[in-house]
Amino acid sequence: MDNGLPQNSIKDIFKDKYGFIWLSTEGGILRYDGTKFIQYRNFKFKNLSFSDFNGNKKKDSVIICNDLERDAALISKRVPKATSVNTPYKTEWSVDNKRYKRFIKNNIIVRFGSYIHCYFIELQDGIYYFENNSVTYLDKKSKKRTLLPLDFPHYRLKKVFVHDDHIFISDGKNRKLLQIYKGNLSSINAASIYNDPETKIYWQQLTNQVFMINHGNIYRSYFSKGKLSLTFLAEYKNIDKDLAGAMFYDDDSGKLFIGSPINGLKIVSSSKFYVSTKNLPYEDEVKYGSIPFGDSSVITSEGIRYYKNKAEKVFYTRESYDRRYIFSDDSGNLIYRENNSIHRRYKKDQFKKHDSVFFENKKIDALLKAGNMYLASVSDTKLWYLYIFDHDNFKKINTIIPFKESINAALQYDKDQIYLGSSNGLYVFSVSKNKLIKKIGKDIPVKHILRTKDGNIWFTTFNRGFYLLKNNEIIKMPGDKNDYISSAHYILEDKNSDFWISSNNGLFRVNKKSLLNYAQTGKGLVTYYRYTTENGFLNNEFNGTGTFPCANNLNDGEFVFSSMQGFVFFKPHEIRKYYPNPRNIFIERVKIDGKKIHFKDKLFLEKEYKIADVYIDIPYFSNLENIYLQAKLENSEYNQWVDIKNDKQFRLTNLKPGEYKLTVRFLSDGGKFIYKSLPIEIEAYFYQTALFKIFIFLLSITVLLAIILGITKLLWIKNKALKNTLHTKNKQLRESNTNLEITKNQLKNESDYQKKLIESISHDITTPVRFIALLSQELHESDDAKTQKKYFDSIYKTSEQLYKFTLGLKEYTELYKEENTTKEVFKLYDLIEEKKMLFDEIAKHKNTFLYNFCDHDVSININRNILLVIFHNIIDNAVKNTSDGKIIITTAIKNAQVEICIQDSGSGMSHEQMEYYSNLFKPANYKSPVFKNYGLGLHMVIQLITKINAEISFQKNIPQGTIVKIIMDMQ
Repeated sequence: MDNGLPQNSIKDIFKDKYGFIWLSTEGGILRYDGTKFIQYRNFKFKNLSFSDFNGNKKKDSVIICNDLERDAALISKRVPKATSVNTPYKTEWSVDNKRYKRFIKNNIIVRFGSYIHCYFIELQDGIYYFENNSVTYLDKKSKKRTLLPLDFPHYRLKKVFVHDDHIFISDGKNRKLLQIYKGNLSSINAASIYNDPETKIYWQQLTNQVFMINHGNIYRSYFSKGKLSLTFLAEYKNIDKDLAGAMFYDDDSGKLFIGSPINGLKIVSSSKFYVSTKNLPYEDEVKYGSIPFGDSSVITSEGIRYYKNKAEKVFYTRESYDRRYIFSDDSGNLIYRENNSIHRRYKKDQFKKHDSVFFENKKIDALLKAGNMYLASVSDTKLWYLYIFDHDNFKKINTIIPFKESINAALQYDKDQIYLGSSNGLYVFSVSKNKLIKKIGKDIPVKHILRTKDGNIWFTTFNRGFYLLKNNEIIKMPGDKNDYISSAHYILEDKNSDFWISSNNGLFRVNKKSLLNYAQTGKGLVTYYRYTTENGFLNNEFNGTGTFPCANNLNDGEFVFSSMQGFVFFKPHEIRKYYPNPRNIFIERVKIDGKKIHFKDKLFLEKEYKIADVYIDIPYFSNLENIYLQAKLENSEYNQWVDIKNDKQFRLTNLKPGEYKLTVRFLSDGGKFIYKSLPIEIEAYFYQTALFKIFIFLLSITVLLAIILGITKLLWIKNKALKNTLHTKNKQLRESNTNLEITKNQLKNESDYQKKLIESISHDITTPVRFIALLSQELHESDDAKTQKKYFDSIYKTSEQLYKFTLGLKEYTELYKEENTTKEVFKLYDLIEEKKMLFDEIAKHKNTFLYNFCDHDVSININRNILLVIFHNIIDNAVKNTSDGKIIITTAIKNAQVEICIQDSGSGMSHEQMEYYSNLFKPANYKSPVFKNYGLGLHMVIQLITKINAEISFQKNIPQGTIVKIIMDMQ
């Protein structure tokens, strides 16, 4: 039931020509690509319990019927579809009151019913009929029937298997194996497992695979050049208990798929890795230092000799031995550490006798051998010391070098120089000069130093990766995708110049040439192949910290690595790297807003789509990380290679209309990337087309010109009316000398009113019009479609707000009249929002953000038009003087009054300006103000503030900017 299985009843398994694994179950048909299952059950069948696969997978035509063979599905081109049940694919039918059944699969749970009169096997050249305790061969070409001299009741079919056109019958009773070819019966020599009565046989005609199961060991049978052979695949002790009735071995991944009607699907790796353990009670299997002992084994300081498939005790030691360090001296004696002593076990006495050298008041931290030199890193309560001994005479110390840190590794570079690895870099020691002559690297905790056969020196570190030492310079090698190799322990090089690197999370394989190329150029992708427990280890964590040596190259060609659960043995040339077939990658499925759709060649997404997950179908049954499956979407912001996760999906969202190309790549055998591309088209809304954008631009320009002309004409009409009025007044003055003073005052008031009106309107539309002109110029100079759309959008929004503003110009004529005290109740938040929308685009163009944090529920009763002019001017000033900042408008209620606070983070008003405007607001000054050249806006604001009996104040914002506060009555 795990990993997407609908239920734990697997009846049959096969692999199609495209590399996908198909499963027949009680609840439908499943397709498996190595990471996920796709269930197919959308058939109009009453019964979804399917049986065995049949047909021809090379021709991409595989049929599967449900129980009683009433319905069938044809699997072709990676998809199953309902089809009719044709006779060639039926497995059971009746002729002349005789029941026939096609024999296409043999397994441990098959049963042969007495109601079947005849079983038959159809091969390319003929058909074999098993009936009436006999075997009859029918030649398809000549139609000749041949009765074979063989007593054959139906139960003997359990011992039948087929290789191509050869039928084999195991005769356990007589311990021989029979062969039938084109109607001719003979016996054939083969391994004893074939005719062992305990051997169980699995054969499937569709896959042409044969397996022999003997006492839980599973073997694959092959037939070539007239000879049978067996290859051991895996051990599966519970195969009888699980009633495994379906098997398939995938040569491309080295995995054995076993289906059970009760325990679902089991996937067993056929591994060439061997893990050797001692299997002693109450003892752990953590492995530390070891050295070669013979051609095919290693020995440890615990006295145990490990082969790849067994372990044996060579000598006995006390439990206080140190398992981390061991090596042999010039005479082949074993050297290891125990507490603060160095022990030597003598080869001539079969390692039964030993002696030791004790170091009083010293702790031995590391015991090392570098070429023909023997060293020990010891410490007391203050310092560390490196002892260099007189060859393998540990009682005689030639040199003592004090250090501030422990020495963890050593490599004899030549007769004179030794490289020493510490927790703080590399040191070079000269034997002839008897001193340290150089330090390489800093703050790099060195773990192991080694030299490869080309003479290059490499070293591993504690969680810092591994490095190449070239010309006394260190070059760090790139990490793997998950940075597991940062904990690299040791490196062994095989005959193909591949590095095998143990780590705390798996065993890595990488080509040395790619590492050297990276070291030389600093470019290129270094790809690592990682082996894990999936490949046969008992634990992913290898051992190498404070362990010497932690890896060995044996004379028989085997590599041995220490791990946290046994020694891992393997021959590098036997270990495969698994890669997908370059042809088997399919991008033909997509899930759009939750609905799965199949497509061909090109993906078209309608404009209403929100999320589209493109499925990358690639059958691969090993670690997906090893093939570096990646994708990128060209012509978009996702035009960088991104790793594809185990769901093998690439998500498309928030893409603009247009043409794109999805490119997928993965690593193939040989280290080259295979690429697959998919064209994608996203439909555009009508307003996203180029024609519509041109139309909007022309319309905006027309509207803008119309607004400007309208305002100009309105001002001209008002100007003319004022002139007529003035003319009339002058005439009246000439007629009536008694009203001269009154007329003078009226003319003065009307002139001031006209001036204030024109100045106010001009001031308030200057900023939006100037912003539109600026954007139009930048639009003219830009060729980028994305930037043009941005400018169109800003022109449109600003023009729309400017248009709304001009609709209220009529009210401007009433602002400065003494009698204009008309009040109305309105939401303060809405009024602020109206002005915010006018200046939003202008502020964004300066990378400034306007925030309206006013209380939505605050209502005031005041002249709305006056308040609009006030906030228009204050916000206008804030926007003009603020770049890369923010403008925040808030409200606060205090004693039936509302305080509106406008604070910006711009250049701010000077102290002199704030003092000037504050004094201007005082009653003694605002009636007869003396204007300084500080601009018109705030002078108008102060006059209007006094008109509505409000208060205004100016403060400096911290760290920069200005805070303007306006206090007014709510009623």
